[in-house]
Amino acid sequence: MEERIKTPFWKPALIYGVIVGFVGILIGVIFYVMDLSVETWTQWVTGIIGLAILIYCVVNYRNEYLGGYASFGQIWKMTIVIGIIGTIISTIYTYILMGLIDPELIDKMKMVQEQKLLNNPRIPEAIMDTTLERLDKSMSLNRMIIMGLIMGPVMYSILGLIIAAFVKKNNPADNVV
Repeated sequence: MEERIKTPFWKPALIYGVIVGFVGILIGVIFYVMDLSVETWTQWVTGIIGLAILIYCVVNYRNEYLGGYASFGQIWKMTIVIGIIGTIISTIYTYILMGLIDPELIDKMKMVQEQKLLNNPRIPEAIMDTTLERLDKSMSLNRMIIMGLIMGPVMYSILGLIIAAFVKKNNPADNVV
């Protein structure tokens, strides 16, 4: 009977999760220092860089820890755990930045969003007040933290499905009968 070697999971998951989380923090700090935190395009840049780092980490996990071969499930599971760890780290950073260092940042973000709503001709005047009230409620620090902790793992799960489809590499030895 063939003996299966147990591959490490938690150690690389923690390492890669910390890398993803701290790269996100580094990018956030750079944009904050440059006073670009409220710009919408910075979210796209952060997302693209984060996706590239995530793909790099998962490919590195496959090659370094799994001998170059990984199933769809192994990659997907690793992506989710990396995402959860990265989300927790990013959420702590968000709390420290917006709760302790610069509480006015939330107000700046609200003002930018309000301007976008007010300048949108597709939103009827009749529902503008309701929309602005919902925006005000949704942009509190506690709500942002809770939504980040919920949406982060959800987004990483979806990304993990896509990444796993491309990164998986089945071992030809497993197909031998």
